[in-house]
Amino acid sequence: MHEIQKTSTFQRIYQQLPLRYRRMIDEAVDVLKETPEQFQSKITKISKHKDGLMYRFRMPGCYIMYVVPPYKEGESTVITLLDVKQLMKNKG
Repeated sequence: MHEIQKTSTFQRIYQQLPLRYRRMIDEAVDVLKETPEQFQSKITKISKHKDGLMYRFRMPGCYIMYVVPPYKEGESTVITLLDVKQLMKNKG
């Protein structure tokens, strides 16, 4: 099981999201703790990042950007949640 670290940007945007998106993100974070690099074709590798590989976890209406560092024997991996994007904002 992996550890999760959230950036201040991620936390700020997360708090501004509607409750239904926050619930989906919480479920996605639970999945990332177990399998951060692939899950039912919802996770896409985006690019290399200075700290590891950057991935995107797509959910209905939003997605999470995160970094998985290279695996080192005997160390726990800390996944860094960078950003969350809402695809369509409700106007009203």
